This record gives sequence, structure tokens and C-alpha cells, in this order.
Amino acid sequence: MKFKGTVTHLSQKGLGVVKNTENNLSYFVYGTWPGDIGEFEVMDKILNNKKFAYAKLTQLIQPSVHRQQPACPYVSLEETSCTGCAWMIADYTSQLEQKKNRFLYAMKRVGFEDQHFSIESILPSERVYGYRNRCQVKTDGTILGFISENSHNIAPIQDCIVLNDRCRKSLKDILNQLPHPAWQDSIDTQQNWHFIEFDDDMQSDEIAINQKRPFKQGNTLQNTHMRNWLQDKLAAHTALGKVIELFCGSGNFTEIIAESTCTSIIAYECEEHAIQALQQKQLPKVTVQLSNLFKSFIWKELQKTVTDADTLILDPPRCGLKTHHSFFTAFSSLKTIYYISCNPESFARDAWFFKQNGWIINDIQLIDLFPHTPHIEIMAEFRKN
Repeated sequence: MKFKGTVTHLSQKGLGVVKNTENNLSYFVYGTWPGDIGEFEVMDKILNNKKFAYAKLTQLIQPSVHRQQPACPYVSLEETSCTGCAWMIADYTSQLEQKKNRFLYAMKRVGFEDQHFSIESILPSERVYGYRNRCQVKTDGTILGFISENSHNIAPIQDCIVLNDRCRKSLKDILNQLPHPAWQDSIDTQQNWHFIEFDDDMQSDEIAINQKRPFKQGNTLQNTHMRNWLQDKLAAHTALGKVIELFCGSGNFTEIIAESTCTSIIAYECEEHAIQALQQKQLPKVTVQLSNLFKSFIWKELQKTVTDADTLILDPPRCGLKTHHSFFTAFSSLKTIYYISCNPESFARDAWFFKQNGWIINDIQLIDLFPHTPHIEIMAEFRKN
């Protein structure tokens, strides 16, 4: 079935939303932008929701005023195309506006009103190309690329313009090894590929399949702004006491906390390799603890060591805080919380939990780490009401 319509807004996952007036259904459409007028074809893709379905753009009748020609040749509507930078179809100013809209929608959906917080402009990326310092590609030993959201198969590439110079060189080194017989063996039959991770800290002889690299924020320049934000916030405290850091990783923010006037720091992390990397830094005032922060009763277990902390800093993965049970019973002396998040939905859920327990959002800074994607980084300061 085909129909004509106008893309009105973007979904939380960054897909265009267009309504078919004939059946009153709204459709998610890849490769579209608000203001696009086009012809769409309904896709045979299951979605367990009677109000929404999927469609594809078959003809662009009138493009959005914000639409632009993608700078990357691998961005297209073909099923074999790379979908990693789907927002490259729109100008950067419009991208930032949509990222802010995504955050605001997530906050309003859980119950926040505009008067509960205020947002300054998003901090844009200093580079919209050549910014990314780490990458994961997939290979079957013959081709190499990213997994296309449209087909769930490898979308072959020969270059990636969002990678920084060091990573682009690593990508070329990997491509030059194809075809690679050893990478064609022992492939998971469900996925039909191996993964290769690389970053701008590694050497070409470290390239290997199915080996995870230590986590690092993917945009070095923007990460500097994030660290500076936290540094300025901590410097504003005249008397910092004990600080608890959750999901400390290998110490990206622990380094900043250690430079503050705090009396002590206990840094918790789930991943053992990250803990080892942090311990090697030998930061002053820091005690590092390996702990499963997603266990149901984890906050009761940690209560003895965290109950006297006045400052909490957390940078969880996309899922945010999975458990809220006994959280503020354990952290009974807190005065300030700094929450760094990469997911508006989980942040909004946790922020609403904080609000229900008497905390207010004192400051929010949105930061764009990954241009041409729906991703948005959130840095927030909470104070006890």
C-alpha cells in the first residue's frame, strides 16, 4: 500500500513520523526529516502497536528546508546502505534542534513540566566530521562495514568520514587485510560476522577480531568540555566532603574528582578491566571498588560505605539506574548529585525518581558528542529541595 504525506516530527529513535490520513495510522520512516513531503510504501515489518507501523520513502516530492545532500557516499535509502549517520541528510543546526526536542519529549513524557528545569543551547561539536576516536566494524572476512538498520546485514564501506585521522588510518589497515581467511572461520551462524574494535590509542599490530577495547568517550574535544563542566561544578563547592562515583569506568571523570578539594573518593565499577586501568593511574584520595551495580539490593550492600557521602557522581550506561530500591536510604547524607547520561529516556526516568524524593534539577547542559546521529549527552546537577 502506498500513500502520500508530510513528515511531522522524529521518533525517539530518530526516524521520521508521517501519518496516513486514509487509515489514521502513523508510520516510522528511515531517511526522512520533518518537513519532507513524499510518497511512502507500507513495509511488512512487525511492530506490536496498533497505532504505528513502518514505511519506506519511495519518492521525495518536496524536501524539507533543512534537508541536505549527505557528505558520505554510503548514506542512502538502499537496504544495503550504512545507517550509522542517518541524520547526515539534514543541516547541523536542525540536527541540534531535534536532539533538544528528543530530550524535552523524554522529560515531559515522565511528568516534568518546563518550569521544573531550564536548558541553555546544546553545546555543538567543534567538528562534525573527523571527530570520532573509536569505532566497531563488522566483517565476515571478505567484506567489512557497519550493520545496516534496514537489512541487518553488513553495509560494506571503504572509508568513514566521521572518524578522526588516526582511526581512518586504522580502518584502511584493516581493509587492506581483506580477504582474511582466519576472519572467515568460526562465525556465529546467527550473526554471520565478527566484530573489530579500534581506537586512536592502538597500534596496527593490535588489530584482532572479537576483542573489546577499553571504553572511552567517542569525541575527544567534546569529552574535554564534559570534564571541564564537572571541574567547574566541583570547584564551586567551598567544602567538598566524601564523594561517591558510580560507573567510574577507567577514570575519565575520576581524574577530575581527584583534583578537587574533596576529602576522599570511592569509585565503583562493574567491569574488571576498567578497574584495573583506573588503579594503574594511582590517583590520590581514590579507593576503587569492583561491584555489580545492577543487583537488586546493591544500595543496601553499599550503605555502610556511602551513607556519609555528601556528593554523588554517576555516569551509567544507556540503561541508567536499573534499581531504585533503597537508593536514598543508602545515600542518606547527599547534598549534590551530578548525573552524566547518554540516554534521555533512562535519564528522565531516574530524574523523575529523584524529584519524587525531594531533589530538584539545578542545572542541565546538553552536549553533542556524535553529529549526524540521534545521540545526545546530558550533564545535570541535582540539589536537595
